[in-house]
Amino acid sequence: MMDRCFNPACQKRLRYLRDGRVVRVIQNHHGQVRVEHFWLCGPCYTVYDFAFSEEGTAFLKARASDTFGHLHESTAA
Repeated sequence: MMDRCFNPACQKRLRYLRDGRVVRVIQNHHGQVRVEHFWLCGPCYTVYDFAFSEEGTAFLKARASDTFGHLHESTAA
């Protein structure tokens, strides 16, 4: 069960799903279906996003530095 941010450097406790990003991963491995959920808190989601290996293993990938820049510009005006 996910109860903390997926970023090992953060580990913020999950309190509300509205803060951050949740992904569901469904894998079929030798006829067995496995469902996993991962969560990144809001601050970590602005810096990182989920990426997945060919085997389906989740890991963090740094976002481009200006991914959310347009949001900050529009609120500053």
